[in-house]
Amino acid sequence: MLCFSSRFLGRALSVGAALSVVACGIPKDQYDKDLADLNATLSKKAADDLGAAKAACDQNLADRDAACTSSKADAARKAADEAATIKKALDECTNKGGDSAKKFAACTIERDDAKLRLQRVENSINKVRDALSAMSAAGKLQVKVQRGFLVIALAGDILFDTGKSDLKSDAKPVLVELAGVLKQLPDRLFQVAGHTDSVGAEDYNWNLSMQRALTVVKFLIKDGGVDGKNLSAGGYAMYQPVADNGTDDGKRSNRRVEFLLIPNLSEILTLK
Repeated sequence: MLCFSSRFLGRALSVGAALSVVACGIPKDQYDKDLADLNATLSKKAADDLGAAKAACDQNLADRDAACTSSKADAARKAADEAATIKKALDECTNKGGDSAKKFAACTIERDDAKLRLQRVENSINKVRDALSAMSAAGKLQVKVQRGFLVIALAGDILFDTGKSDLKSDAKPVLVELAGVLKQLPDRLFQVAGHTDSVGAEDYNWNLSMQRALTVVKFLIKDGGVDGKNLSAGGYAMYQPVADNGTDDGKRSNRRVEFLLIPNLSEILTLK
């Protein structure tokens, strides 16, 4: 059996008491309390820091969203302003150029219509040219465009003696042949125009040029069988010379009878 002395027991109690104190000399209860307080403080600080960080993050997000929203609003506003500017420019362009555009379109239609009408006139002229080509090639007449008219010119000396309005006998076959051509053009109107040289008084030349034109018209109707509604007569005296009246050759050229192809206004103009 083991026995302990009172001295030994006293030492043991001293050691036990010593075990209740931490190495730094702070009582264990105090240490645990301080540790708990420290942990609570650290936890609270951590929670506070986390809350502050979250609040800052939330604020940053809110600021970013607000900035984004503001940016979108600015972009939308700018887009709307640009659209309004473009629309205003287009409206101004339309207001300024709308009538011009309409006029241009109408002008284009009129131009095309005019081209078509002119083509009809050109076709008519070519038809007359073709019909008279044989007589022109034989030197019996001349076909030309003069003063805006298609002109069939016959030398006056072939048809009439100087100062006379009666047809020469040699002229009649030429006029009969010409009548045959004119009858192929029943939709064309011709004016027979008489011209003189500058010799003689004005009244005399007016009457002579008119009488010669009437003589040819009457012959074409009576002997050539041309429909009278397609013919008219006119006298121009000495006022439309084609050569110099100061020479014999010039006077001979000026003494002439011409057939003017009368334009059909419905082919040229749009009358309302």
